[in-house]
Amino acid sequence: MQTSGEIRHELSLGVVAAQWDDHEGLAKTSAWLESATAREMLRIDYFARQFRSQKPVMGRVTDRKLGRAPLVALVLASMHRDGYLRERAVRLLCSSDGALSDRALAIRVHDHVEVVRELAEQEVLRRTTLARAERIVPLLLRLSQRWWGSEVFARYLRALVAAHGEASVWACLRKSEDFDVRRAAFRHSFEAGLLGLPDAVRLLPQERDQIVRRQLIGVVAELAAPDVIAESLLRGRSAESRVLGLVKLTAAQLDPVDVERLLVDRSAMVRMWARLRWQEMGRDPVTVYAAVARSAVKPVVRARAYAGLAEIGTELDRSEIVGLAQSADLPLRKTGLSLLRGKAVASDVPWLLREMTGDHSRVARLAGEVLSSSPRLWSLADLAVLKDSADPAVRRRGWWLHRSLGGWEAVIADLEFGAVWDRRVLPMYFQPTVVQQQRIADLLGTLSLDRHQVSEIAFATGIPA
Repeated sequence: MQTSGEIRHELSLGVVAAQWDDHEGLAKTSAWLESATAREMLRIDYFARQFRSQKPVMGRVTDRKLGRAPLVALVLASMHRDGYLRERAVRLLCSSDGALSDRALAIRVHDHVEVVRELAEQEVLRRTTLARAERIVPLLLRLSQRWWGSEVFARYLRALVAAHGEASVWACLRKSEDFDVRRAAFRHSFEAGLLGLPDAVRLLPQERDQIVRRQLIGVVAELAAPDVIAESLLRGRSAESRVLGLVKLTAAQLDPVDVERLLVDRSAMVRMWARLRWQEMGRDPVTVYAAVARSAVKPVVRARAYAGLAEIGTELDRSEIVGLAQSADLPLRKTGLSLLRGKAVASDVPWLLREMTGDHSRVARLAGEVLSSSPRLWSLADLAVLKDSADPAVRRRGWWLHRSLGGWEAVIADLEFGAVWDRRVLPMYFQPTVVQQQRIADLLGTLSLDRHQVSEIAFATGIPA
C-alpha cells in the first residue's frame, strides 16, 4: 500500500504527462492505475481531490483539450476537485471502453455532485458483462458502505443477475481476486442456497483464505453427519477445523485413533480438546504422552508430547529437561528450554549464555527467558560475552537480558545501548544504589543526550547535573 505522499507524487506526474502529451509518462500512469486494487483506487481518488498548499493536488487543469485526451487523462480528470471538469470527463468516459474506464466510472457513483453521480450510475448499470463485473463489483462493494451511491451495488447485482442468471454471477464473483468480494460471494452463495454441504466438503481441502475457510468449516460442522465431520474436519489442515470437529463430536462418535493422533497435534487448543475427549473415553492422556515423548518417533512429535505433559501439570525430572534443552534436535531443544524456566541452577548459566550467542533467534530468546526468570543465578559481568560481541543481534540480546532486571538497571541498560530516550519511564519511587549512581553518571558523561534529558535523569538519580 502506497503512502499518501507517494500517491500525490504519482498523480502529479500523471497530470504533467497529460498536459505535455508525454506518451511514456501516460503509459506509466496508466499501468499504475491498472495495478491498483479497489481499496487503493479509492485512496487515490480521495487524495486526488485534496488541497495542498492552497492548491489542488492535481493542479488547476482545464478541459480545453479533454475531448481529444487519451483514456488515462480522462480518468485523472474524473478524479479532479473541479466538479465541472469531473462532469465533462465522466461524459467522455461513458463513450469509452477498457478496464480503467470501468473502474473510474464505478468510483464516481458516490460523487457528491448529483449530475456526475447519475451519469456514472447510468453507465455502470449498462456495463454488465462478467468481465466488466470483475472490475466494477470490488469498488461498488466498498462504496456501498458510504452515503452517496450506497444503493448502486444492489442495483448493479440485480442487473447482472438479469443478464446472466444468479448462479453464473455468484460463481464468477467467488473466483474474484478481491478478497472482500470473494468472501461476500461465498457468504451469499450459502445463504441463497447456491452452494451446499457437498460443495463445502469439496472446497474445504484446497481453500487458502481464512475467512472463506471458516465459512466452509461452519457449514460442515452444522450440517454434516459425524463420519463426514471426522473426515473433513478432524483431518483438516487448519487447527480451527480440528478444534471444531472435536467440539461437535462426542466421545462416543469419535474414533480413538483420531483422538490419540490429535493428542500430539501442533495446536495447543486441539491438544486440549483431544485430552478432554480422551478422558471422556475413560483413558489417561499422561500414558500416551509419556510413551510418545520417550519413543523413537520424529523429534517434533516428541516435543509436542512433552508440551502436552507440561500442559496437564506433569512434573518432569530436571535432568530430563536439561537433556532436552541441550538436544541436537531443534524441536526438542526449544521445548526443553521452555520447560527449564524457573528450574535453572547456577551451573546452567554458561551454556545458556552460549545459546544466546547462537544463530537461531528462537532458541536464543528461550535461553534468555530462562535466565531472566532466575536473575539471581548470574551477574552483570556474565553478560560481557553478549555485550562485547561483534554481532549487533547478540549485543541486543545482552541489552534485553540486562534490561529484564528492571528498575535502575533497565535505565543503565538503555544508556549503555544508546537507546532513544524520548519515551523512557524512570523509576522515580526508589533510589539507585551508589554503584548504580556512579555508573549512570559515567554514562551521562559519554552520551550525547540533550540538556533536558540529562537533567531529568540526574534529578531522578540524585546525582549532580
